[in-house]
Amino acid sequence: MSTSPRIDLLGLAELDSELSPESNFPDGTVGIPDMRSARIETRRAFVDMKQLFMRAVENLAHRKGAWLRAQVRAAEDPIDLWLLRGPLLATLREDDVATRTMRAALYRTLDRTFPETFGSAEISVLSTQRF
Repeated sequence: MSTSPRIDLLGLAELDSELSPESNFPDGTVGIPDMRSARIETRRAFVDMKQLFMRAVENLAHRKGAWLRAQVRAAEDPIDLWLLRGPLLATLREDDVATRTMRAALYRTLDRTFPETFGSAEISVLSTQRF
């Protein structure tokens, strides 16, 4: 037998260490049910945010509104919605009460979902989930 270290071309040693509960949670306080509930909470936060974006784009009548509706429907990840925030907020520049309310709701949801982006010390719901 050779005493030299084996070459791990497939990276299986790294995969095994990532799967062990001790490496992810050194204190052993978080288990499989907690990870499942975190994934469910993450998914729920994404669905809530996507529904809010859908409500924001549903009444936009111009071509950009049609494009935004298609993009929001196709979003599969919170980052997809994050990238659409600029064009969406730009289209919601009218100064009526409903538009201001929708913009405020969008800003609140983005702040809650991505707090680290705006300098908050809180940890977002979506950043706790590692894919």
